[in-house]
Amino acid sequence: MFNDSRWEMRDYPRLFAARDAQKFGITRHQLFNTQRCPIVLPGVRMDRESLESRRTPRWADESWERDSLRLRAARLKFSHILADYSTAARIYGWPLPWNLMNDPRLRLCTAELDRRIRMPDVTVRRTRHAAAATWLDLPVLGPADTFLAIAPDLTLGDLVKVGDAAVGKWHGPPQLSLDALKGLVSRRERLRGRRHLCNAIDLIRPGVDSPRETDLRLWMISVGLPEPTVHPKIETDLPRGKVEPDLGYEEARLALEYEGDHHRSSPEQWTRDIERDEAMRDAGWIVLKVTSRTNYRSLESKIRHHLRLA
Repeated sequence: MFNDSRWEMRDYPRLFAARDAQKFGITRHQLFNTQRCPIVLPGVRMDRESLESRRTPRWADESWERDSLRLRAARLKFSHILADYSTAARIYGWPLPWNLMNDPRLRLCTAELDRRIRMPDVTVRRTRHAAAATWLDLPVLGPADTFLAIAPDLTLGDLVKVGDAAVGKWHGPPQLSLDALKGLVSRRERLRGRRHLCNAIDLIRPGVDSPRETDLRLWMISVGLPEPTVHPKIETDLPRGKVEPDLGYEEARLALEYEGDHHRSSPEQWTRDIERDEAMRDAGWIVLKVTSRTNYRSLESKIRHHLRLA
């Protein structure tokens, strides 16, 4: 399911069932009296002295690596489980609110309705809707079903950010299409928080590059501004031809660019930004820059002025 250049090989401790320690040349003393083989899950350990390479997203941090390690440990113990809920969303790289991003429990699901699994800090949901997917060799609940699973516990804004990530290219190719998500919602008879889910789907837009862009677009809608176009295409004299700012109003030739800290810390990015902005202005567009320090009341006034709104 994942085939993108934005991954790399990283080393992870080898996992093994504790009962198979001797097969891997690990003595009882090493298993129980040293720090070589700590417990990952009950009955599953890792060997810090034996490493194996695994595909890993380049953006993955230690938290992602820990999730993937625990998930593979669970799969070693139970062949039928999938990552679920917040665990699956983190594996996909979706932008979750703090409470779900730091959820300490390993969230799993299974389609085996009579299966019961009890382990500390592990939650297993039994469901008939356990569409299996593989994400960087990891067993996960399919993106659409994961979206439906977390939807009732997110605010509208947070859910739209997750949706924009899933149908966009934040961390690789799109993980699902908006049409597929709408189709699943219409087919699912029993769905918790259906209205909330449908409201979010109506606001999801393909092509968004970051959660900050989603926040900016939703803020503009919330204060009564017309919804801007995501990545309007502007013909320029640059060698690459068209430029696509984050948001824009084509008729008013007004572009908005959200700039995070990496725009200032990277000389290459800074140079590209200057060239892009100059090209848009040469094409007759006005460019408004937005940062984390922007005064949004002032920004609203500027947008209304350029759009000739009262």
